[in-house]
Amino acid sequence: MCFAWVSVDEQDNDPIRMWRHIVEALRRVALGEDFGADVLVGISAAGQRLVETVLPMLINELAELPHRVVLMLDDYQLVTEDRCHESVGFFVEHLPENVHLVLLSRTDPPLPLGRLRARGEMIEIRTEQLAFSQEEAACLLNEKMGLDIGPDDLYVLLERTEGWPAGLYLASLSLQNREDKHAFIASFGGSNRYIVDLLVEEVLAGLPKEVREFLLKTSVLRRMTGPLCDVVVGREGSGKVLRELARSNLFVVPLDEEGEWYRYHHLFSDLLLYELRSNQPELVRVLHGRASAWLGGAGFFEENIRHAIAARDYERASMLVARHWYEYVFAGQTATVERWLEALPEDLINSDSALALVKAWISALYGRQEETERFLTLAESGSYERKLPDSTASVEAGVAIVRVVFGLGGIQSTLEAARLAAALEPEQTSPRAALVRFGLGGSLYLSGDTSQARKPLEEALELTKDGQSLVRMAILCFLSFVAADEGHMEEAQSLARELRALVDRFGLEKLPQASVAHIAFGRVLAARGKLEEAQKELEGAFSARRKLPGLSAWGTLLGLLALAKVHLARGNRAAGRAVLAEARATLEPFADDAGIFPEILERQERKLRARKPPQGQLDDELTERELVVLRLLDSELTTRQMAQSLYVATNTVRTQIKSVYRKLGVSSREEAVERAHARGVI
Repeated sequence: MCFAWVSVDEQDNDPIRMWRHIVEALRRVALGEDFGADVLVGISAAGQRLVETVLPMLINELAELPHRVVLMLDDYQLVTEDRCHESVGFFVEHLPENVHLVLLSRTDPPLPLGRLRARGEMIEIRTEQLAFSQEEAACLLNEKMGLDIGPDDLYVLLERTEGWPAGLYLASLSLQNREDKHAFIASFGGSNRYIVDLLVEEVLAGLPKEVREFLLKTSVLRRMTGPLCDVVVGREGSGKVLRELARSNLFVVPLDEEGEWYRYHHLFSDLLLYELRSNQPELVRVLHGRASAWLGGAGFFEENIRHAIAARDYERASMLVARHWYEYVFAGQTATVERWLEALPEDLINSDSALALVKAWISALYGRQEETERFLTLAESGSYERKLPDSTASVEAGVAIVRVVFGLGGIQSTLEAARLAAALEPEQTSPRAALVRFGLGGSLYLSGDTSQARKPLEEALELTKDGQSLVRMAILCFLSFVAADEGHMEEAQSLARELRALVDRFGLEKLPQASVAHIAFGRVLAARGKLEEAQKELEGAFSARRKLPGLSAWGTLLGLLALAKVHLARGNRAAGRAVLAEARATLEPFADDAGIFPEILERQERKLRARKPPQGQLDDELTERELVVLRLLDSELTTRQMAQSLYVATNTVRTQIKSVYRKLGVSSREEAVERAHARGVI
């Protein structure tokens, strides 16, 4: 049996971050190097749809393990985010038989506890069950601590502490150096809060002044190491103090086998911090500031920013957020970045171009376009003239990248922004290199310049890194479009299959962004004449995209127009009319800056208005394969390219074309297409 222990904290109120820690903990307990590898990549791309996409992958991997696993989540009361509780609730409801989840919490978590009780699937150990009995208290205080407390005093101590183990232990520390133990125990009275305060005072009072000062000042730290404590306390020798405290069992817990890092028992830390804030409130911010300075120099970014915010050193905190936000957002930890921003003064964000750009990214990711535009305007109105902390070349480059990546504005303006971004961020080593080149290639394609779109898209594909699944999906999709439009149907299909495999591998099927896989594959199927399968793929894309209205309109239009063409090819004019109406409504806000779409839409609307042929006229004359060939004649594909798309010999297509000409009574490709339009077939 393997045990994985995760101590959560306030920073874990981000489901992506929390589950990343859980998977890493599971990987460390001898589950194998390959365990959870795909899950970790999928977590970064899952965003807000973690439950539907990634957790089933993790549950399936756990179910396949040959041994039992116990996952411990300690201090779960610190989790307050509803999405975190939702994900844990899903995990509990779908636990395989070989996995047990243990939650250690001071409060009842908002999980389906009633249902689990009713099904007999939960064991609860509550405060009253943890309380020490008289025999257990005697073992601790007399046998282990050697205090020699009589039965009557032991009874009083149990009654006043209600058997609370931590309270008894605090009492034992205070009793160690007392001659009149009976008088001290008799002085207990009042509520638990009073007892706790009294015990802390007594424990601290019985310690040397230097140790007492050390405990109080370091209570602002969640993790402690000698050099960090030296800076916070203001003197050397902290490493030795930590080791002595750990040996004396004074609520100090080692975090590694080397004895470098420690933490206080959480309750003891809370009590020490309460004491510090009560008696030296002005010192708390100073101590946080010292901790922030040391952690920054040592490369501990997250703890650095937490202490900077606690010290109200907003200048340092804002610089840290502006420098490191990108790696967190693209790892899926958007909620963590949002929480940092919420801790900063609003005026600071509005007046700092770098922070305003971060807010614009977050807003765009959630589809809040008006808010995105507002923060882009704030960024542009600032006076930031140097390279941004996250290494973006300039504010101008940062704004351009946001506009390109999220398709803000019309196609021509997006293309101009893409060219600007490419000029300002030319280096392939830039973290945004793949995004910039994808934006340029995608904009070129949408503007109708298919031949020029291929190169930047291929460069973007080469530059995508591990963990950039969503970016890679978009690039593969557009490359498939380009290949199809160039008549390379085999390549288009290969790219669409690679895209589908990427979605399947990382369990991204239910993400709205994964709809691009349906669109690419649907277009390929339609070109091959598999109209029913194509319709299913394309309709699946829209059921997903409608769940996130903030997605780019251009991907939606590409799919709508492909679906309309399939409906018309299958003779379902009503469905085609409805889809084209939706495409027209989607296109309307973009007026004259809509690239290839107005022409394509108008062409399909003209076909829809064409005279409907007599019932069954062409169906009786042309075979299904001949109908497919006839529709391909209404494209720019050569005979050889049509044969490639249909996976047949070129001579076979030539024979079918001759048969189409004969049945339609025409002698050329142009006449065949014109006759087919007149009869409403294409």
